[in-house]
Amino acid sequence: MNRRGKRKIYPIFLPNAGCKTRCVFCNQIIMTGETIPNIAELESIDFSNVDEIAFYGGTFTGLNKDAMKRLLMISPDIPKRISTRPDSIDEETIALLKDWNVQVIELGIESLDDGVLECSKRGYKAEEALKTIEHLKDEFEIIAHLMIGLPNDTRQKDIRTVQLLLDSGIRVFRIHPTLVFKNTELEDMYRDGLYTPLNLVDAIDTVAEMVALIECNNGQVTRLGYHVPQSQMEYLIAGPYHDAFGDVVRSTLIRKIIEELHIKKVTYSTKYKPWFYAHGNAGLLVERQEIEDVDNSDVLLFDELSYAQSLELLINRLERNPRIEVI
Repeated sequence: MNRRGKRKIYPIFLPNAGCKTRCVFCNQIIMTGETIPNIAELESIDFSNVDEIAFYGGTFTGLNKDAMKRLLMISPDIPKRISTRPDSIDEETIALLKDWNVQVIELGIESLDDGVLECSKRGYKAEEALKTIEHLKDEFEIIAHLMIGLPNDTRQKDIRTVQLLLDSGIRVFRIHPTLVFKNTELEDMYRDGLYTPLNLVDAIDTVAEMVALIECNNGQVTRLGYHVPQSQMEYLIAGPYHDAFGDVVRSTLIRKIIEELHIKKVTYSTKYKPWFYAHGNAGLLVERQEIEDVDNSDVLLFDELSYAQSLELLINRLERNPRIEVI
C-alpha cells in the first residue's frame, strides 16, 4: 500500500476566515478552540525546521489579496498548503498561489451530490466543484476533504462522490463523519428533529467502503475521522465520534478481508501490526507473519493477494452484503 512520507507540517489555523457563508455544520472556533492569530507574531516564528506551512480552518482564497500575500510571504522559501472551497478560486488567485509557493490545496468538497450540498448550505453545485478540480489539478496537489452523514446524505451518495473524484483524477483524500457541535445550524436541526446523525456502526461501514474504493484505485487516505481537542468536547452534541476512528476503520477493513475472502495467512510490515490486533482483531483465526521494517519496507499480503487486490475482491462482496459490523 502506498503511504505518504511524514513531513513536518506547521499548522496555522484561521477559523472561518475568508468564509462568505456559514455551512450548517460549521463553527470553527467552537470545533477547534483556535482563534485567528496575529500575523506579526507569525512573521516572527522560526520555521527553519519545518517542511511545509499549512493554513487551515477557513477559506484561504476568500481572504482579500493583501491578506493572502502577507500570509504566503511568511518564510517564502518554505512550501505552503492551504484549505479552501471549490467556489472561491479564480484565475488571478491561482496565479498568486503559484507565485507564492503553494504546492498543496486541501479542497473542501464534502459531497458531490447537489441535494446534500444544498441542505448543508455549501453554496455551490457538484458541477462547479468538478470544474475547479480541472483548473487546479495540473498545477497543485489536491487533497479532497469529504464528509459523510450530512443532511440528505446516504451511503450510496458517498460512494458515488468518491467514484466521481477518482474519475476526475483525485487520488488523495481526507474523510470524516459529520458531528453536531453547539452553536451551529445543525444543532438546531438536530434538536428540532430535522436531522439524525449517523450511528458509529453506519459511519464505519460507509467510510470503510470509501477507503476500499480509493485504495484499490491507487489512492491515498491521509486522515480518517475528526480530531476534537479535549477542551472542546463539551461542545460536541451528537454524532459518530470515536477518538480512534481511523484505527477502527483500518482494523475493520482488515477483519473483513480476512473473513470475507477466507484468508489463511497474512504477511505484513511491522508498521501495520496494530491493524491486525486492535479493535477485535487479536482473535482472528489466521496465520500471521510480521516482517520487520527495513528500508521503509511496505509489505501487506493476504495469502498471495496484494492489499489492492484484496480490497477489490472485498468491494465486490460489500456490494452484495454492505453491512460492516464494528467490534
